[in-house]
Amino acid sequence: MNAAPIRGFLETLRGNQVFFDPLHGNHGDRLLRMAARSMLEDTAITLAADPQSSDFILLNGGGSMADGWFGLERLAQYSREFPSHPLAVMPSSFYLTHSRLADITRARKAPMWLWAREQPSLGILQGAGLGKQVTIGLDHDLAFSLDRHPLIRELRHTPARDVVLIVERDDWEGVTGRRRPFSVSGLDFIPERVRTAIRKTLFGPLRKRQDQTSQFGSAALRFVNQGKPQSPHLVPLIADISLSETCNFEGFLQSVARASVIITTRLHVAILGHLLNRRTYLVTGGYHKFRGVYDYSMRQGSTGLLVWNGRELEQQEINLEGL
Repeated sequence: MNAAPIRGFLETLRGNQVFFDPLHGNHGDRLLRMAARSMLEDTAITLAADPQSSDFILLNGGGSMADGWFGLERLAQYSREFPSHPLAVMPSSFYLTHSRLADITRARKAPMWLWAREQPSLGILQGAGLGKQVTIGLDHDLAFSLDRHPLIRELRHTPARDVVLIVERDDWEGVTGRRRPFSVSGLDFIPERVRTAIRKTLFGPLRKRQDQTSQFGSAALRFVNQGKPQSPHLVPLIADISLSETCNFEGFLQSVARASVIITTRLHVAILGHLLNRRTYLVTGGYHKFRGVYDYSMRQGSTGLLVWNGRELEQQEINLEGL
């Protein structure tokens, strides 16, 4: 069964006590939380303080429904502890390398709704053997709904500067081989906020040096400069601005808004650049979510698609309409 678009579905929840789990994460995930809460306010949904007192459990969307991230663990927890509560997961990417979604949700008795945010994830849901109690659908990443949000309208008035923003992620989703300090397996018992503070305090200078000497950063600058005489005048800003250990949320927003060119391996940096009509290049990452979201939601506009071959950036598709 195909689910209605997420906004229309939320309207059917009026009158219910809905527990919303925003899911934690980086600044890109904060964009998703803003978008979800805006939708919940628009549909006048009553929020419950905890899942026990709720009629319905709603999980935020994004990239956390993948082995290696916490979203699947949270879905398994709610399925196990509240099997009789109807549950929905807002538009997400699904990527399972060793888990089975049918096993994760096996204990559930109540209906469940799952939205993919791109076609490959929809195919995964369709082939997961989830049964008649599960309704699946396809809808855009929630951040695209911020197109008319006052914050985005305000940021569009920010004048772009002669800056090329280069964002290189350093986790298992990245393709450049960099890995974040203090994030090795076995340290999960340390709260993420503590690890973030340690990385910012102890490893901040090291990270900046790594950014400045990054092979990816150098390749990104070469790509920008190819055949573009004006590009050498651009000042490079090389930093993973999606992380709170690198900058705060306002810094994240302003870094994207002030850039005239963006090359990023972070999906939501590209989505924000797309919303602000900045010349943006998204580099495909470790699995299908990057190309999938690009194909489904970003083909029209100011964003092109690149591939990292281990040494250089190669063009896949360059749209950049209106620029």
